[in-house]
Amino acid sequence: MSTYQYYEFRAMDCPLTKEQRKEVASLSSRATVTSHQATFAYNYGDFRGNEEELMETHFDMMLCVTNWGTRRLMFRLPSSLININQVESFCVSEEIGCWLSKDKQYTILDLNFENEDENGEWIEGEGLLNELIDLREELINGNFRLLYLAWLKASERALEMGYADEETFEPAVPAGLKNLSDTQKAYIEFVNIDKGLIAVASKQSEERTDEVIDIEKWIERVSEEKKNEFLLRLSRGEQNLSVIFNKYLCESATQNQSQNAEERTERRTIIYLVEDTKKWHKQEKKNREIEQELARKQRLERLAKNKSMAWEKVYKLIDEKNANAYDKAVEQLKELHELSKYQGTEEYFEEEIADILATYHRRQSLLRKMRSAGLME
Repeated sequence: MSTYQYYEFRAMDCPLTKEQRKEVASLSSRATVTSHQATFAYNYGDFRGNEEELMETHFDMMLCVTNWGTRRLMFRLPSSLININQVESFCVSEEIGCWLSKDKQYTILDLNFENEDENGEWIEGEGLLNELIDLREELINGNFRLLYLAWLKASERALEMGYADEETFEPAVPAGLKNLSDTQKAYIEFVNIDKGLIAVASKQSEERTDEVIDIEKWIERVSEEKKNEFLLRLSRGEQNLSVIFNKYLCESATQNQSQNAEERTERRTIIYLVEDTKKWHKQEKKNREIEQELARKQRLERLAKNKSMAWEKVYKLIDEKNANAYDKAVEQLKELHELSKYQGTEEYFEEEIADILATYHRRQSLLRKMRSAGLME
């Protein structure tokens, strides 16, 4: 049986050196390696590299897709730009992992889900990372909606496997769950997160306000000591310093607002979210049934206005004497049968069927199709 594995790595902050490209290319004859990207696709055999080590030393993002259900996304994030303690609060099961690189310069985030119900489904990995690439920048800028979505995905399984108990509380609920970015929506599709669970969780999520910070105003409020610290770090050529400084200004401007929002948000337990999601799906099913019944009644009411023409159409189709026309005639008869039940005129319908049988008793192909459709015994 054929298998499918696809790996794609991206170097975003710094291009790979010539030596690094050579090292990565040596992992497989199927490797396609450039200064910013490496891809590996297998229909047999396995990837010989160590994903975790490659992420620590070479790359900033990795995507892995297999036809037995693996949906894995990894990030390398500068430790100066993300607080690992904040990330760890989302690690509810082994499906969400984070650790510091050996040199402590990076936080590695690993979102590794196995969608067993998709086992055997052949989903091509090419192009998927392009849809998810902006997630890294969102994380660096303190947008943790991705982490919360991953926590939702992992939480029910964590309960089943004993990684968490029913009284385990959710992490801080990020703002903006009701208005997700395109890349966050792409991630939901990528790992197949329950839409009902997201709908339930978003009830506690406040509106996200991405207001523009008046940089000049907040620079004036930075202490001389802090300014000198940033100038010294700039003189030493520290990487990502502009991002760090802007993040510092943004956090200074929104600190009280963020704290108040977190205080207003009531934390819910995993079991509460699971049970509320079941209610959501039950209500959604009921709503769909109501909509379907309304649509059915509207369709039958339209048919009732043209019932005579519908019966004429049946006879015209039968008279065409070919299999395709017989199929269309039977479909029309099924509609008329449903209408007779709706109107309480089944006796009239049976009389019409009897006339068809008497008139076309030699059309064995037609009769077989009518019998198969339950229109006659």
